[in-house]
Amino acid sequence: MKKQTLIKLGAITLAAGLTVNAVADDGMSYSFIEAAYIDTEIDDGPIDVDGDGFGLKGSLELGEIAFVTASYGTQDFDLSVDLDQWSVGVGGHLPIAENIDLVGTLSYIDAEIDTPFGDADDDGYGAGVGIRARLAEQFEVEGGINYVDLDDSGDDTSFALGGRYYISPEFAVGAGFQIGDDVTAWNIGVRVEF
Repeated sequence: MKKQTLIKLGAITLAAGLTVNAVADDGMSYSFIEAAYIDTEIDDGPIDVDGDGFGLKGSLELGEIAFVTASYGTQDFDLSVDLDQWSVGVGGHLPIAENIDLVGTLSYIDAEIDTPFGDADDDGYGAGVGIRARLAEQFEVEGGINYVDLDDSGDDTSFALGGRYYISPEFAVGAGFQIGDDVTAWNIGVRVEF
């Protein structure tokens, strides 16, 4: 199993599955904490593995259009392979219509894989751009494209789509789906906004 391939695909899963988004005065917030269950399937030629785990992310507003973000994810894959990764970054948003924002992020990513045959570490950066829209008072959708470039593992691009239902103005449940060249993932989670 190519460890670098698994690190790259896992980082893509984290970046897309935990995409940070931001919106200001239209009822959407980018100051939040979120926890999610993540399920991933990787099919990269001779590598065909499944894994699952959890992710945590947070975001904090900095002024009118900027925010900072951090995330952590851990997944256990077939064949006793474990992947841990974290990221820190910055982002911004631009309203393009009522209740619709264009959102961008730039993050530093660090990933570590543990296997029965040895360990590997890699780091690099991720960039994302997407749209977040509040369709109704309690429902929003988001979609975007994410790019990850790790020093040893290479780069990849993925597409993500998700939705969130607000049980109250501060608490939401959501789900998302992401697909890249060699990875398919979905997540379900809860968000608390402040």
